[in-house]
Amino acid sequence: MSIVPVALVTILVVGCGRGQTPIPAGAQVVHVVATESVVRLEPATVHAGDVYLVLDEPVDGSFAFVERKRSEAETAGPLDDADLERLAKGDTEGTSIGSFSVGCDAAQRAEDRGQMGYCGNVWKVSLIAGKYAILGPGWSEQETEASLDPTADPAGFSAPPSMTVLEVLP
Repeated sequence: MSIVPVALVTILVVGCGRGQTPIPAGAQVVHVVATESVVRLEPATVHAGDVYLVLDEPVDGSFAFVERKRSEAETAGPLDDADLERLAKGDTEGTSIGSFSVGCDAAQRAEDRGQMGYCGNVWKVSLIAGKYAILGPGWSEQETEASLDPTADPAGFSAPPSMTVLEVLP
């Protein structure tokens, strides 16, 4: 008889489409505060492997995660110092930018807080040793669209209003 309630719960969870997934016990977690004026990470250094980025503030916010990717064939990876310097000036050439934003209404966000999924505030990335940039909101969408324009002048891009670096150790 206990099989029926378990099956029913599974159907209801899958049926809602939110795909809530908690952070595994013992996982590497980086807490992110990302506003237009500042991006803070705690901790700012982790070890290579799976890392769970938790957007703490604002609760309905967003951020962009930037890796190096110089060609379609290249696997995305860490940025070097020259990449970071160019990115700080608004030049996204040779990068791959993933954007993370919390969806849903306030009640769903509250229910899914601390979990991965559409309404959750957790994003999982698998990283190798090196440096990765995290940009605050207000820049990534307009600049990403501009960077896709082959006629755009990279010198005309604006610097991200807020940016920090996540350092990944071996």
